[in-house]
Amino acid sequence: MKVEVPLYKESENYIKETFSRYTESKELPFSLKLDNCIIHMYPHSDTYDENGELNGYVDALFFRAHIYDLKNKVVYKSEIHDAIFAEANCQIKYFKDMSTMVHFERPIEIVMGRAIHVMNV
Repeated sequence: MKVEVPLYKESENYIKETFSRYTESKELPFSLKLDNCIIHMYPHSDTYDENGELNGYVDALFFRAHIYDLKNKVVYKSEIHDAIFAEANCQIKYFKDMSTMVHFERPIEIVMGRAIHVMNV
């Protein structure tokens, strides 16, 4: 099932303006401590490979993650993940570019692995 949502010009401008505020980090630390961040999840590939081997959760897709540090205006990009385990309060929404957006408003620590672990600080 492929879903497309037509966007108005205002929404297209909002996407461009939002992403233009951030500088991409050249490094992706194993652990990040952030005061306020948003993780965008972009579907990437199946967790089954071409040989039928399962390499992640059976009910999930692998995704790329873009982690936005709202305070310092930095984005960290990583791939390939199959889950986010959040022990912190968050809001989950669809962003206008069709990514799933997970917003953490309080200080957290993110630990990167096949799954992304988010803990309160």
